[in-house]
Amino acid sequence: MADPETPDPRTRLREVALGLFGRQGVRETSTRQILAAAGMRNPSAISYYFGSKADLVEDLAGELRAVSPVLLRQIELAAGPSPPTVEAWTAIAVDLAVDLVATERGCLLARLWWEYDGYLRPTVVEEFIGSDRPLARDWMDAVGRTFEPMPRLIAVGRNITMFRTLEWMIARRAGRLLTGSPSPALAITTPPALRTLFFEVALGIVAQPTTLTDDDIVFTE
Repeated sequence: MADPETPDPRTRLREVALGLFGRQGVRETSTRQILAAAGMRNPSAISYYFGSKADLVEDLAGELRAVSPVLLRQIELAAGPSPPTVEAWTAIAVDLAVDLVATERGCLLARLWWEYDGYLRPTVVEEFIGSDRPLARDWMDAVGRTFEPMPRLIAVGRNITMFRTLEWMIARRAGRLLTGSPSPALAITTPPALRTLFFEVALGIVAQPTTLTDDDIVFTE
């Protein structure tokens, strides 16, 4: 009879991989290391349960989307009777970022996502926004409602920049917290102080006025 306290092989692989990816990086972590840390001798276990190391990374990246549903919350905010303020819109991303690095698992996911989005799949956000998926369309509409009359492409570009800046900030902080390395960033010991820092940076990216109009943004082949 299986021990109910022992994770099934797929879960064990997943948890071990997250710890290794988050602490030492995806590229620096081999499948052999994951298998050894999970106590598995079958060299094809990762292929059996996930397909490949890349698919395992995709699976873990999907967890972050689930625990940090920024786009969904922004869509809900913009669906109200009046357009939301830019401050309220920005606060959603900031609050989720602060919550993420409040736990060890969140720190591991933040580090994994930074490498995934920044190096392994650097166009994943743009591909999603440019797709015909309902979530992408709804979010684009929410951006237009929140940042009217700013040209939509400017507003979208600024929001992507804001997301990636927050990703970088939480990945850096997560790395320091996971390794215990000294850093001025660790002097910020309370969530309110960290939130203030994140919020000021994020708001500064998305809220600046622009003199451009849609007619000024023309792309040529």
